[in-house]
Formats: sequence, structure tokens, C-alpha cells
Amino acid sequence: MFSAPRKILFFLIMLLSLSPLQMAVATNTDADLGDVRRLPEFTSHHGVLKATLVAQETPVTLGKVAVSAMTFNGEYGGPVLRVHPGDTLKIRLVNQLKLPINLHFHGYHGSPLAHGDNVLVVVLPGESFDYRLTIPTDQPPGLYWYHTHIHGISEEEVGRGLSGAWIVEGVDQRAPEVAGLRSRLMVLKSFNVDRPDDPEVKRLHGVIQSINGGTETLIAATGGQTEFWRVSNQSANDYFHLSAKGLSFRVLALDGNVVAQETGVDTLDLPPGGRMEVMVDMPKEGGHFTLQSGATPTGLGRNLKTSRTLADIAVSPADGIAPAPAPSGLLSHASLLPDLRQVGLTGKRDIVFGQVPGEEVYQIDGKSYAHDRMDQRIALGSIEEWTVHNTTQDMHVFHIHQIHFQVVAINDKPVDGLLYLDTVRVPEGGTVTLRMAFTDPKIVGRFVYHCHVLKHEDKGMMANIEIYDPKAPATSDVLGKRSGIFGLPICWPKKAAS
Repeated sequence: MFSAPRKILFFLIMLLSLSPLQMAVATNTDADLGDVRRLPEFTSHHGVLKATLVAQETPVTLGKVAVSAMTFNGEYGGPVLRVHPGDTLKIRLVNQLKLPINLHFHGYHGSPLAHGDNVLVVVLPGESFDYRLTIPTDQPPGLYWYHTHIHGISEEEVGRGLSGAWIVEGVDQRAPEVAGLRSRLMVLKSFNVDRPDDPEVKRLHGVIQSINGGTETLIAATGGQTEFWRVSNQSANDYFHLSAKGLSFRVLALDGNVVAQETGVDTLDLPPGGRMEVMVDMPKEGGHFTLQSGATPTGLGRNLKTSRTLADIAVSPADGIAPAPAPSGLLSHASLLPDLRQVGLTGKRDIVFGQVPGEEVYQIDGKSYAHDRMDQRIALGSIEEWTVHNTTQDMHVFHIHQIHFQVVAINDKPVDGLLYLDTVRVPEGGTVTLRMAFTDPKIVGRFVYHCHVLKHEDKGMMANIEIYDPKAPATSDVLGKRSGIFGLPICWPKKAAS
């Protein structure tokens, strides 16, 4: 054993030996996460966020179960990226895995080209890639996430942990009622474990759900106060239905976009890829509340048949404490995005999510994904209505890159109010009707739309789209040379620094 002075000296030597990357990852600038497990953060300085994300195999213990995860910088919950509108992200992605990887910045309204939010990039084992993204000044402030997006293995990589949250600051300017509230970020993940002989795995039905990479979470709150929760579903396939008997939620933002009218709900329903930002009013008398993750019926797909406890919420009474005043009633906000029901359309499309009967082969418009096939070409300036049909009895979730869309009807029933999302469930045997503005020159290029149940995306339920400027020469990326790996191109990789 070391003596006390030698322990201190050893600790100082180890601290000084940390690389700049490790130092950055070890720093958490959000001191207000309370009792929820803290995640490392990178924050922008002088308009630039610079970070290195190293993808690597990492042994992780979730509750009582040891698993082999894939992580960025060794953190299963994922490092958090905090930026402001107009900031530049400089992200070096280093691949220390045995599989190819890349990054998608889910909800990003910027360019899909070159070193931007380009899912045509493939970073092979031992290589690195430098992303450079500018956060648009009109990017809605709120909660987003990043994850790998290699077709064919996205379920495995995201399901084992390759994702994290990114936050665009400024939501308090859109919704002043959150200013000064205690803030909590909750990254939800599901890890599937195929060990049926393990009694703990059997008890959990093979699915381990976590908050910020931890299980058995304690949330300590104060009665009479209102808290601001940011909740991100980063599972590969699973819905999260969150509830706590005795507590209710006021929905402030969906998929990073502040809602025009707050809504009071008892359950937070988050599809894979979905995010909700809510206010929670803690009762003055205090008490203990259980945050439950509810069962998910998913048609013909795998069901999460049992509810499970995600966290214990311990609310201390307000005795002698002057609580922060909670906003009264449900508030309205001016929308950053237009009501597309009030503008003329340039076209309509029917998009069909289907499946080959009796097979795990998923299709869009009767075709499984092909990298070198262009499925939709749309002129810049178009405003279109898409009706997405689910011809199966399985759960499907529609997502398109580079834009939010306005949901105007579900199963032909008009949606009240202004509802903008970037990820939406398509009812089994039903439809969702969406309006999309392809009017921002920043999104010119090639990207994809797909089912965000990543098992389905991997097995064919994805398609290519190109937004082109009819007034300009071709500016989008070529599809690239075939790499022989999942039929994808390899774009500008370089060897990772040793």
C-alpha cells in the first residue's frame, strides 16, 4: 500500500499524464444534473466546439449485468456536446473498433455534404475522419443526438452504445419559464443481452434500460419546485413510455422544437430517436415516486411485455424552503417554424413502409435499400405533402435527415395545433401525413429517410433523397466508389494518429 504522501504524488502524476482528450472528457460543466448520473461534456468556446470522439470496445456493468459495449471515449451514456446557434463543431472521429463507423447528427438543419452531416462517409477500423459542421443560426434551440449510421450494422452499433446527446442552447429565450429551473438531462438506452441462462438477464427479459449509462437511479428533488427535464430515447429499436404515478409533465419541446402550446401529460411517449423537453412540478408535501418504463406492444415485432423501474424520485418536503415559483397554467410560445397548412404545395407523395411476408426483409415503396439508387429527387424551394403508409402490423418510425416536418394528420384525422417533429411513429396498418419545406439552400445534397427502428433500417427500410438547386450546377456529393463493405463508399478517411 502507498503511504499518504506517495498516494498524493501518484495521483498528481497520473493527472498530469492525462491527454488533452482525457482531460476534456473528464470535465463536466453542467453542475446541475442533481442525482442523475453525470455525463462528460464538451462545450463551445468563442464559437467553436472542438472534440475528439474515440469509438472503442468497452466493458460496462449495467446493474448486475456485465456487457461488452461500444462507446465514445469509454462512456456508455455518451459525451454531451453543448453548442449555440452559429457555432462551429470540429469533431475528430477515431475508429478503434473492428467495424466501420460514421456519425449522423440527428435533427441537424445543415449540409449533408463533404465533412458535414454526411452519412455517405465510412470510417474504417484504424482510420479517422474530421467533421466540421456549422450550427445554423435558425436551428431550433433544444435537445438533439448523434449516433453511428452504417447501413447493415446500425442496430448493433447504436444498441451497444455508440450515441450521445447534443444540445443547442437558447431554449430559455424561446420559453422564459425554464430560466433558472433545475435542469436534468436523461439519456435513455436499451441494451439487449442474449444470455437466457443468466437469472438477472432472464428477470429483465434480456433488455437492460438505463439513464445516462446507469441503472437504479435516484432523483432527489425539492417539494414545491419545478424542474426542467430533457429526455432522449437513444435505443436502437425500443419505445420508452415514462410515467411516475403522482407526478405529471408539461411538454415544452418535441424533437428540439419548442411547442406552440404546452401540453399536460401523465406519460412521456418517446419513439426510438425521439426527444422530449418537459417541466415537472414537484409536490410541496414531498414523497417518493417511481419512474416507470412502461410495456411496449409493437405489433409483430419484439414486445417489451413488462414495465420496469428506471428511477426512484425522492422529493423532500418544502419545509422552510422558499421554492422557485412554478409557472401557472399551460403557456403558449411563438413558433419558429411556419404552418405549412397555410401555404401552397408543389407536390404530394405516397411513401409505403412494407415487408416481404414471412421474412425479415423491409422495404420502402416495394424496394429494399440500395446505396446507388436515387429514390427521390426534389427541387430546392419545394413544399410537399408526404403520406407515409404502414402496410404491416409492426411498429415503424419515420425519420428524414436535415429537416423537421409538420405532422398534419394521423390516420386521416387532422392534427390540432402546430406539431413539428423529426421522428414519428407510423400507426400499424395506418398513415401519417406530413408537410415538408425543402426550401433551405443549406440542405442541398444527398441524404436519407428511413425507419428509425434500426433493425428495420438495416434490413432494407431506408431510401435516398437528393435536394438539387435547379438554378445552379450540380453541387451534391457523388455517391462514391463502392467499398465492398455494406455497399457504401469510403470518403476521405485517414489513418488515426497512434
